[in-house]
Amino acid sequence: MTSLVEHSEYIALLNKYSSDMYSMYVEYPHKSCWHQAKDDSSYRNALLALLSDGQNAPMLLYVHIPFCPKLCYFCSCHTIVATRYEAVSEYLPLLFKEIELLSDFCIKNKVRPNFRELHLGGGSPTMLTREDFILLRNKLSQLSDLSHLHEFALEIDPRTVSADQLAFYRDQGVSRISFGIQDFDPVVQKAIGRIQPPELLQKLLTPEVRTYFSGVNFDIMWGLPKQTRESFARTIETAISYSPDRISLLLLHYAPEVKKNQLLMERTDFPDHQERTLLFLDAVDMLTNAGYIRIGFDHFAKSTDAVAIALKEGTCCWNPLGYTAGRYQDVIGIGTGSSSRITDSYYAQNVYNQQEYKELLTSGQFPVMREYNLTKDDILRRDLLHRLRGYGYINCREFESRHGITFTNYFADELARLESFISDQLVCFDNDQLLMTPKGRLFSTLICRVFDHYATRQKAPK
Repeated sequence: MTSLVEHSEYIALLNKYSSDMYSMYVEYPHKSCWHQAKDDSSYRNALLALLSDGQNAPMLLYVHIPFCPKLCYFCSCHTIVATRYEAVSEYLPLLFKEIELLSDFCIKNKVRPNFRELHLGGGSPTMLTREDFILLRNKLSQLSDLSHLHEFALEIDPRTVSADQLAFYRDQGVSRISFGIQDFDPVVQKAIGRIQPPELLQKLLTPEVRTYFSGVNFDIMWGLPKQTRESFARTIETAISYSPDRISLLLLHYAPEVKKNQLLMERTDFPDHQERTLLFLDAVDMLTNAGYIRIGFDHFAKSTDAVAIALKEGTCCWNPLGYTAGRYQDVIGIGTGSSSRITDSYYAQNVYNQQEYKELLTSGQFPVMREYNLTKDDILRRDLLHRLRGYGYINCREFESRHGITFTNYFADELARLESFISDQLVCFDNDQLLMTPKGRLFSTLICRVFDHYATRQKAPK
């Protein structure tokens, strides 16, 4: 574990830049800027524009299963605790109705989406019985030929699956699995209401099971109650010992005013700002020393993984599912609360409430809750934010060529607001390149936020 002396330069900067350093949203603009949808006409228009462009663009289909068998205190996702499977059984016909609505739209307009990646998320999609999983997969086959997918990813709750069930998923075409780990320390697990001994993974990730899938991901969370630098270092050591292909270090999104379940965690048990930052920095050092390539701020991948290769080749992309190899840009989300990016300039999100979801689908409408049409400036800034967050630098000449602007003129105000970061050697700028230094990557959210047109403009610290 890195000593406090070695991290001393960070500690001084933490005291200076003490605002919210880490909460970086993926969609730009943030969902708070989107507006309520009056109907589904804009969604249909965007969908038709995407599917009729003649380019057969590869897309991702995201399917949301919002149910979990148990309540995790830390969770900020759109989830429903289902103590009875009947709740899942009532949801699936509605999900199938949305699939049929999309299928009917495609048939009517003589188009067919080119889904090359499929992601089942939640919640816990592993709650589905095998029969229902097969039914869902067959329904999705109405939309696209699933035999030619680049990737079929599934989020896994290790508390609810067996090695035999993982073999079943393999047989259904799943190629990448993602385990919700959060933390291996039993004290932390008790504090967050998720008891998950490491022995569970030992039984699941056998050498044979590892041959079933092209990739295994671990999601690990930092900023949880009872976490210390020492305990988190042990968690990272344990994670490395399993040799997953990717590891995501996700910061706890603490919003108890919205997610009342988070009130079950004792606020006094949380590591303070300095402690949680240091334990994150320790984890970064440990993972990179173990040979993992750092992707953006908080993702790590083996050098042989598709995302690490894409980072090297300059095709890596960032979206709500994390970093991808850049094989697609457009995402169609189905299920309650799911989000879509359709064409370069349109976002949409489905309703959360299941009754409202049912009513809209029954009336023949796509269940859009809110939406946003991006301006040219939005698209330009999204490109900048995603590349800066993902790669840590912007090639200004390439950016100018791609968007038809003069970088220093277009971002004159923003570059002036970067002066404090430049003087603290967090950012370098020489007209040809805007670069976050290794030390500056910790402050990447604050640096990126300078370029957010919608963020509250606050004067940078002197």
